[in-house]
Amino acid sequence: MNFSPPLSPTVLEELRDSAVGDRALRIARNAVTAADVNAVALNRDAVTALDPTTEVKLDRLGVSDQKQSGRCWMFAAYNVFRHRVAEDLGVKEFEFSHTYLQFFDKIEKSNHVLRSLERQFRDGVTDLDDRTVAALLQGAASDGGQWNYFTNLVAKYGAVPSYAMPETFASGRTPQLDGRLRTVLRRGALRLRDAVLAGEAAEPVIEKTLDDAYRVTAIHLGVPPTEFTWQYRDSDNGFHRGGTYTPLQFAAEMLPDDLDSYVSVVHDPRHEAGRAFSITHENNMWDTPDFSYVTAGVDTLRRLVKDSLDAGEPVWFACDVNRQFVATAGVWDADLLELDALYGTDSATTKAEQMDTAESRLTHGMVFTGYDRSPSGEVRWRVENSWGTKSHAQHTELAGGGYGTMADSWFADNVFQVVVPRRRLTDDLPDDLTDAVAALDRGDTTDLPIWDAMA
Repeated sequence: MNFSPPLSPTVLEELRDSAVGDRALRIARNAVTAADVNAVALNRDAVTALDPTTEVKLDRLGVSDQKQSGRCWMFAAYNVFRHRVAEDLGVKEFEFSHTYLQFFDKIEKSNHVLRSLERQFRDGVTDLDDRTVAALLQGAASDGGQWNYFTNLVAKYGAVPSYAMPETFASGRTPQLDGRLRTVLRRGALRLRDAVLAGEAAEPVIEKTLDDAYRVTAIHLGVPPTEFTWQYRDSDNGFHRGGTYTPLQFAAEMLPDDLDSYVSVVHDPRHEAGRAFSITHENNMWDTPDFSYVTAGVDTLRRLVKDSLDAGEPVWFACDVNRQFVATAGVWDADLLELDALYGTDSATTKAEQMDTAESRLTHGMVFTGYDRSPSGEVRWRVENSWGTKSHAQHTELAGGGYGTMADSWFADNVFQVVVPRRRLTDDLPDDLTDAVAALDRGDTTDLPIWDAMA
């Protein structure tokens, strides 16, 4: 057999001589060894070009803070609605309880992974190295989620205000909670496989594992309320007593009744526009549809966001958040960090290539709350994040009080998904989405695996 030669001393010497003789490398080294790379590569022109003031602006509250947790999808979903709720109530600040939904998300995810694994085992897939089984075990009860995770939870469990189930140490710092849940679920998975292979009933194993998962979650987050007293003071100091509510009653009063009509529209250049897809096992609740979406061109996504904002409706979206982004500047721009110039490299790839090679993934959910179009036609987007007002890592103030400004170039490169009410999908959109949405409604989707780039 012919093998490529190992990295030889001659090649290493040539590489060293090239680096030592490179003046640009030495200058870049002097800068980067003394400062953060992003600070050195920051394009000041890009920062100053993005005026944060926008003509359309729907937000009126301070930003929320998911802390060191992966609950961005949940925070972003509530942020779509909480500004309107605060305005209707006449209050200056309002927050739903994220801990309440987080609790049931963990329990439902625990049940979902156990039921999914049971199905795999009963279908004869008992090798723990199987890619689907391994993916289920790897992500067991993780923090992440999609829009459908939120609607699943609200439909079944409702919602409560933040004071009815406040944040805990673990709700905002989830590694210990998640780690213990993974341990419980993985041990349960082994027992579940043993039961299936022995021809024994799986339900006792699942019930015992769920009991352990509930205990772990309750210790970290507390036990959710079944009812609470709803009362508040408005911004004029007027007192309002709503009485005793159940979480489902509160959700029915505070949130739209058409949450299940919202559609995920995705720009994924690996696939043609106008198709319907589902990600197998991308879900938090057993016996509900997996995450499904229709594909469209990026111009269609822009149009949907703009139309929604013009109608007074903020828009949930998913993106690869940390590409060409500096949190302390509050700016997303395709040319924000001149890293190729700093390193002397060429990293240019297409969005599809980035998805195929895992260079880019859906890493964060946020909300569009405004936009501005300059006299020359350039668009800037206003973004509501959920990272609070200070950098958790650097303990420095974030620009814009946690709100940010996105260049349209960044939108094209790094925004993958927007979620809008079905009524936004009109016949005059550039892409013919009618058939795709109809297929979505029928459940006639192309299934993609849990490790797909859109998962």
